[in-house]
Amino acid sequence: MSLFRYRLRSGENVELKRFLYFAIYFFASCFVAEGFPNEQQLKSKLRVGLTADEVVALFGEPESGRVVPCIDCTFTYVPPLGSLTVPKEGYAGLRIGFIDGKVRDWTIYTSNPSYAEPKAPLAFRVWLWFFGITFALGIVGKLIIRITPVAAVASREVAQAFENREIRTDELPPEFRFITHEMRLQEVIDKLGHPSRIVRVPISAEGGLGYALVSSNTGKAAIVTYEYDLPYHAAVIVMPEFPFEMQNRIRAVFHRSIQRDLAETTD
Repeated sequence: MSLFRYRLRSGENVELKRFLYFAIYFFASCFVAEGFPNEQQLKSKLRVGLTADEVVALFGEPESGRVVPCIDCTFTYVPPLGSLTVPKEGYAGLRIGFIDGKVRDWTIYTSNPSYAEPKAPLAFRVWLWFFGITFALGIVGKLIIRITPVAAVASREVAQAFENREIRTDELPPEFRFITHEMRLQEVIDKLGHPSRIVRVPISAEGGLGYALVSSNTGKAAIVTYEYDLPYHAAVIVMPEFPFEMQNRIRAVFHRSIQRDLAETTD
């Protein structure tokens, strides 16, 4: 249970920050996109029979304010003066009439100059797109890192630990220091829970000193490892003796420490 709590606490701040980054990007995008409803939006969305609340949901609160409840009332939408920038007669707002709480008709205002949907400055729009793309690529990159087994990334070090029968107890996280060569794999799993994944790690038959091995997916000699994930792509990899099953004793344990570059980018 202590191992589970450790993982949860370490991940909380990272996930919260990712959510906040996404929220900032989402609301910034909405702010740029929404603005005063243009004429095309009115033609496609406004229709007889909508309630006052439905109109507000589509176009926002009217500039004229509204009476609640709106039974026989009107909504007036006018754009900011600074957005009347088109030097010709055209759309400049509207007035919506309600009867019995529902849209009865509407009048479109025109003026010269007329309304042009405001756009964010080019530099801001470029920054916004750049931020969104960078954010998405960062999430994808971290996802790839997360789902890549540590045993596959550090296969050489894992194989070396297996060949040398290493269990460096002092370097292991406290939750793993109980593991010894005398313990069986089943005992380790009973205490720690099921591993995050089971990975076959290629190993040189010569380097294995004639030790019995299994075959990997590529047909090469391999060992079977039991990997426990830790935050920031750290992991503890438990390696039992051949044939790498629950009743076999532990031959080696490899600890990959926190990867500082990942810790810094998610801090």
